Amino acid sequence: MRISEVGESGLLQRIREWCGGPQGADVVVGIGDDAAAVRVPAGTLLLLTTDMLVEGIHFLPGLATPGDIGYKALAANLSDIAAMGGTPGHVVVSLALPPATAVEDLHQFYLGLLDLAREHAVTVVGGDVTASRQGMVISLAVSGWVAEAQLVRQEGARAGDLLAVTGPLGASAAGLVLLQRPALAVGEAAAAAARQRHLRPQPRVAAGMALAASGKVHAMKDISDGLAKEARLIAEAGGLEVVLWAEQVPVDSCALEVAAAANEDALQWALAGGEDYELLLAFAPADRDALAAACSAGGCRLHVLGELREGSGAWLQHGGKRLPLAGGFDHFA
Repeated sequence: MRISEVGESGLLQRIREWCGGPQGADVVVGIGDDAAAVRVPAGTLLLLTTDMLVEGIHFLPGLATPGDIGYKALAANLSDIAAMGGTPGHVVVSLALPPATAVEDLHQFYLGLLDLAREHAVTVVGGDVTASRQGMVISLAVSGWVAEAQLVRQEGARAGDLLAVTGPLGASAAGLVLLQRPALAVGEAAAAAARQRHLRPQPRVAAGMALAASGKVHAMKDISDGLAKEARLIAEAGGLEVVLWAEQVPVDSCALEVAAAANEDALQWALAGGEDYELLLAFAPADRDALAAACSAGGCRLHVLGELREGSGAWLQHGGKRLPLAGGFDHFA
């Protein structure tokens, strides 16, 4: 059955049924009214983020299931909340849909989104639907909260700080290559891991909260557009120079295997592939052990891979050479 056959009212009724599970005590008004009303914990800052996915740019028909698309749409937003040290709370889902969209495909989209929402106690509290004549467009807005003293921003890095990430990189780019080139000779375990990292990435929510609670992180960003770009943004926000050490960049083992089969450079995937959704953080060298413990408490590992210095510019130290640190996703490049 297509959504053109059930109409807007029928579609909205189905969405309410799919998302209308138990509402937390913080939800005063949920799906169905003109706006949602929610309580925010006293003494906290409200965090708001939004992210848009466009068919043909962020996902390609046939390479991802509707459930994978729903899951990843929420993951991208939760990762932004994690980068601020926040606790995610609620999501509103707005969709532009071709009239020929199958109702079951939309149901699977919501099932994938709700899989991740339940994992992080996030409640769907509203949204909007409209028609699209040129593919599906997904826009999610997520709220969260953080104690004011624990808020972490992308600015705040200091000269002498170390840069580190919360996990290995490059697997998402490897997964995309595998989806586009399924005949590549890659081991089953590596192939499954790479596809999973691309289609259903795990936002580092627990790690973000633990790192922020330590009070020792000077700046933090999530890696959505690639390590190189996010490192440059942290450096620019602090008026600093950044140097990454190529030999210390943690490249995912599945990315190494896929890159070898594809005759590609796994390090480049780690630097510029994007959509790894790990956290990149700046901190004083003396706090390295404390932040390693915070990462461990958040279910990940701290990988130190660079430093920030007085000056400007961005560099990659690789094999005794100092190269410009370039790359990263740009929607309009």
